[in-house]
Amino acid sequence: MRMAKNVWQGIQKGLSHSERGLIILQEDGETVFTPRELTEAAERAACSLVRAGIEPGDRVGIIAQTTPATVITFLGCWAAGAVAVPLPLPMRAVEPHVFIEQTRRRLHRVAAKILTVPASLLPMVGELGVGMRIVACEELDAGGGMPPVPTGSGDVALVQFTSGSTSEPRGVVLTHANVMANARAISRKARVNHRDRIVSWMPLYHDMGLIGFLITALASGASLVLMSPQHFVSDPSVWMRAISEHGATITGGPNFAYALAARTLASGAAGDLDLSSLRLALNGAEPVDPEVLDGFVEAGGPHGLNRHVPYPVYGLAEATLAVTFPQPGRKYRLDHVSRAGIEEEKYARPAEAGEEGTRALASLGSALEGLEVSVVREDGSEAEEREIGEVCVRGASLMRGYWDDPEATARALRDGRLHTGDLGYLAGGELYLVGRIKDMVIIGGRNLFPEDVERCAERVSGVRKGNAVVFGVTTRRGKERLVLVGETRLSCPHAAGETARAISSAVRGEIGVPVREVVLVPAGSLPKTSSGKKRRFLCRDLYLDQQLQPVARTGASIT
Repeated sequence: MRMAKNVWQGIQKGLSHSERGLIILQEDGETVFTPRELTEAAERAACSLVRAGIEPGDRVGIIAQTTPATVITFLGCWAAGAVAVPLPLPMRAVEPHVFIEQTRRRLHRVAAKILTVPASLLPMVGELGVGMRIVACEELDAGGGMPPVPTGSGDVALVQFTSGSTSEPRGVVLTHANVMANARAISRKARVNHRDRIVSWMPLYHDMGLIGFLITALASGASLVLMSPQHFVSDPSVWMRAISEHGATITGGPNFAYALAARTLASGAAGDLDLSSLRLALNGAEPVDPEVLDGFVEAGGPHGLNRHVPYPVYGLAEATLAVTFPQPGRKYRLDHVSRAGIEEEKYARPAEAGEEGTRALASLGSALEGLEVSVVREDGSEAEEREIGEVCVRGASLMRGYWDDPEATARALRDGRLHTGDLGYLAGGELYLVGRIKDMVIIGGRNLFPEDVERCAERVSGVRKGNAVVFGVTTRRGKERLVLVGETRLSCPHAAGETARAISSAVRGEIGVPVREVVLVPAGSLPKTSSGKKRRFLCRDLYLDQQLQPVARTGASIT
């Protein structure tokens, strides 16, 4: 992919080489756009936005439901030289008034001139109408040619709100140059070209779905098949079926999605599939669990899945998206290290696989073209090989900053480097992550990472995999202790109580520390971000405020 001046030019160039264009799968059928149809529809949408008063640089809010009209709205926005502001859909667990208020705050923060929304959601967002023009995406079809818009590489293309997993969501400001540099780097490292067929269900309000799949696929000339995350969640088998039916070569999703896929494949719910065409299955957006990688390979093997397909990657919105990728075509690499070395020495000391006290970490590969990755100590000096510190990134796709938040920008961008807040180490030129600085809990001099305890708990029968949250709380005597909140489908308090006690025993046996309290709550009740990430700090607040609705609990309550 050659570097384009702006996002729309990059997509146009890619579409000129595309063989199939875009297919959007919906529960009632599919919509197919040839490359020419997609270009013409985007230009009509751009004309409509211009007629609605949108000028280059204006912010356009987009409720990013995965529909044909929404995709066209994104493309039309860039064709018109406007700034796209993707906004999440209302979540089932969120009250409508909370969704309205969250959306209002984001639109107000970026001074959006217009809000575009799928027609089916118009009744829900009607309360936002005061001082805000709302347009159905389906109405952006005015016709007529679109004159070239003088959008430069340094102009803003996108304001991407962070997930809000550790703080209030912030608007990441990305220029056309940022976006296209990252899309080109992804394309080159993953060797994406016009012969690839890509399947994605990732949300378009998430950087992985919007930049990693929609923009990168179209700008690379690849054929793209999209489906909504709601469709995937309601029936996880549709993901694997789409890969099989369309002969997909590339797909992706968070770690939990591959756990669901493995379960679906093992149960036979997806039917007779052929996954032999798949060459890369990107695993990102949340911590990578090696057991899930292994389980996906094992379950997919009978369907022709190659063991080299799982592809653990690392990125974050502040770097546009992607930061490190492994070499394609190589089986995922695991590093077995001493847990005590990580927790007590801040050093990833190699250990034997299966040895007691060993932690397996997946390599996330090396830096993409145009980026540099380093690990630094608390004093800012460079860490040695295998020494654990904060991961920092420098390069072409770093954000301009957070929208209207100079203080947060100054904390994140220092001396030309992005301080990610992630803890990790470099070994053999490849990156391994051990956790988040904010999530770390210090108990008895040990630096404990919630992911270790959560994975241990999720292996206990009765706990929903991917739905356990661990955090630290301070007792009245000033000591920090672990609390674990996990989802369960068990409704019998006695059975749930047995599961809670089994979790406590498993953690003490494997991790070597006691859990002050285990709280099991009904399935679907843990707080998560719009992209499905765990909100540990909000869960901690709910626990301390006694707002959880436990099915069972065991241990000594802090509250």
